[in-house]
Amino acid sequence: DAVPAAGAALDTAGGPVRDPADPASWGPVPRNAPCPCGSGRKYKQCHGQIA
Repeated sequence: DAVPAAGAALDTAGGPVRDPADPASWGPVPRNAPCPCGSGRKYKQCHGQIA
């Protein structure tokens, strides 16, 4: 069948998928958390400055 498996839109942690190239898909990110873009920097020092 062409029906996706239940949970196909979830990552291994069970949360929504965060596309590193699409900040709109990240949802709320705590300022001191690692940036979801994968840079290794804190969100407030990376994409948090843009928001």
